[in-house]
Amino acid sequence: DLPVAKQFGKRLKSLRSERGLIQQQLADRIGIDRSFLSDVENGKKDMTLGKLDNTAKAFSMSLSDLFTGIGITYGS
Repeated sequence: DLPVAKQFGKRLKSLRSERGLIQQQLADRIGIDRSFLSDVENGKKDMTLGKLDNTAKAFSMSLSDLFTGIGITYGS
């Protein structure tokens, strides 16, 4: 299983690509630097709740929809 940061990064990149956005366009909509967005997409950095909310709004979706398909299993 991929770490949650990598899962979220893949999800974010997929959503951005589906909408035909380049990183700079999405970064501007969220209110972050393009390089930070790149790090998030690559699972290297995490976003604050406020930035996650801005991201969901940029995609016109709820926070829960933003996390669709991202799961963590604990224990064995």
